[in-house]
Amino acid sequence: MARATADKTPPRQSRWSISWWLAHVLGAALLGTLLLGVYSPRFDAPFIFDDSATLIENPSIHRLWPLTDGGPLDPPPANPVHARPLVNLSFAVNYHFGRLEPAGYRKANLAIHYLSALLLWNIVASTLRLECFAVQFHRQASVLGFATALVWALHPLAIESVVYVTQRTELLMGLCYLGTLAIAVRYWSATGRLARVAWLTAAILTCGVGMLSKEMMASVPAMVLLYERTFLAGSFREALRRSWPLYAGLTAAWIPLVLLTLTGPITPESGFGLGVPAHVWWLTQTKVIFLYLKLTVWPWPLVIHYHIPYLTTVAAAWPWLLATLVLVLITIALTWKRSAAGYVFTWFFAVLSPTLLIPLVNEIAAERRMYVPLAALAALAVVVCYAALQALATRANRAWPRHALSAAAILPLAGLAVLYVRLDRRRLEAFVTERALWEDAVQYEPDDPLVRTNLGIALVRSGKTAEAIEQITEAVRLDPNSFRAHYNLARALEADARPADAIEHYRAVLAINYNHAASHNNLGRLLAGVGRTFDAHEHYCEALKIDPKLTEAHNNLGILLLQQGFTRQAIEQFEQALALNPDLAAHTNLAGAYARAGRQAEAAETARKAIAMAHAEGNEELAAALSAALLDMERKN
Repeated sequence: MARATADKTPPRQSRWSISWWLAHVLGAALLGTLLLGVYSPRFDAPFIFDDSATLIENPSIHRLWPLTDGGPLDPPPANPVHARPLVNLSFAVNYHFGRLEPAGYRKANLAIHYLSALLLWNIVASTLRLECFAVQFHRQASVLGFATALVWALHPLAIESVVYVTQRTELLMGLCYLGTLAIAVRYWSATGRLARVAWLTAAILTCGVGMLSKEMMASVPAMVLLYERTFLAGSFREALRRSWPLYAGLTAAWIPLVLLTLTGPITPESGFGLGVPAHVWWLTQTKVIFLYLKLTVWPWPLVIHYHIPYLTTVAAAWPWLLATLVLVLITIALTWKRSAAGYVFTWFFAVLSPTLLIPLVNEIAAERRMYVPLAALAALAVVVCYAALQALATRANRAWPRHALSAAAILPLAGLAVLYVRLDRRRLEAFVTERALWEDAVQYEPDDPLVRTNLGIALVRSGKTAEAIEQITEAVRLDPNSFRAHYNLARALEADARPADAIEHYRAVLAINYNHAASHNNLGRLLAGVGRTFDAHEHYCEALKIDPKLTEAHNNLGILLLQQGFTRQAIEQFEQALALNPDLAAHTNLAGAYARAGRQAEAAETARKAIAMAHAEGNEELAAALSAALLDMERKN
């Protein structure tokens, strides 16, 4: 991507001819067809990993109105979509039309990915037509833009962002990141005042939407400014003079992101002071940078979760630290010279900077973080390869006909596309079920306690309890201080009818993290089962002190109080549980408590609701038992 300026003669063919439009329509259709062919076989695959919290356990997506007060623009705290309200709103739209059918969510994800690829095509083509590039790039701008979009869209690193539904956060942010830059390019080229105002407004709004989708959008204003300085204005001062309204608007788009950040951590378990010293995180990320670059060049193997031991000292990290320093210095030098390659590498570091600088203690590296950085690297690779073809042709002293270089590039491009499609399909085989995903991961990351734990959880759901216990026991061995591993081992032991062993691991959870409400609740339930009612009561109260909205703890405490004869207090607990989650269990428990207290009218009304819910859920045995109890109650009255 040299800044050659030898020949500025514009292309002879009009960009707006019929053949130009036809080529672009066919290119867009081909790109869409390939993406559908790759992803459609996995549209119906079950939700995975955080999708349960994002979708299944997220009541804020169950209605479209009102938008706030528990609605789609008010997602629950400690949720993957907390402080990402526009993504949550998009999930609410999906839920409105298809409830929890995975296909609808993945079709929407793929549509966003496709639109982003078209934007990338437009950005690369528009950039290569600028005066700072030689005329041979002008003539092949659309072809090179399409090649970039094809390589990026089919690259296996994009799979996680598309198939893992929760990562719509990454997709929407990427669409807005590319969209802001594409619109800014239109703003700079607009001649009429009305057109400039329209493009300016669109850029600011797009930037704002991205900020409300994911915090990695934060670097957009800087990258737009650097683009104008590198390719158009020649200096930051001139760029600010020419386009100050644009930068004022893009900077103002930071305001909602800052306000959301003030409400608490945007990403759960991210930030300093969570057990990982800052210098350890930064040293480790120097190795992660080269993992990302390696996966860019050769995207295999791909894993849902990477286990990278922390580099705690400079002595341990020095090869990666030195290599990163060299890469950073090269980037600075190229950027200073207004090189397109410098812009690409700056883009790479800028987009990744939040995760490179701020610890995310349970996720040292993730493929989805390369979604937007990969776009710039793909453009650099395509244009460099094309320039290399040009150089070979020049050295051979051959008179290449018009479009001959494009034709010469078709074969390797097609070969790369075929390779990516094959890798995509092989990677997508892991997404057939959640169990298959973690079984695939454990092949490549056998020492990752999180991978072992999640494989165990999937095995429990598959009815393979003994195998699950084996996997999670190994996770506990690998990381004895992982309260998640202890917690899930306790649940697996419960499923295997080993309550004494489960109690031991619930206690281990609380020794590591006393504020784990679910463990207090589950430990209380097991202690109540062996007659230790005082200890059970204490743990239920602790669970509700930590999480007053924990419905299960309200129900369990109510049952315990009812058994001890404290009917009024039990009713209070059941009523709170019903207010939080009006499910079948809450209605059934409350109906029984009302009947015990002699409040027959309320008991009958609540029992009728419980019967209707039992029928709706196909629980005919419970419906029959409740109907018999209701009939007996009515006879006595």
